[in-house]
Amino acid sequence: MASQETVCIRCGKIRIFARRWKEKTEKGSVIIHEETVCPDPDCQKIVEAKFEEMRKKRELLKR
Repeated sequence: MASQETVCIRCGKIRIFARRWKEKTEKGSVIIHEETVCPDPDCQKIVEAKFEEMRKKRELLKR
């Protein structure tokens, strides 16, 4: 399976492969997930914190 290069939303560097895993759905389909991260660990921490903040805001809006 060929991977598509993506860039970090914060610094613009090419993201690197972190991990891959498979998940089987109830209907038997297999979904392959691939996680990429910024090569700069400090930048990645900031991006993760920003995403967590966005998730919390979405959860509050759902209530």
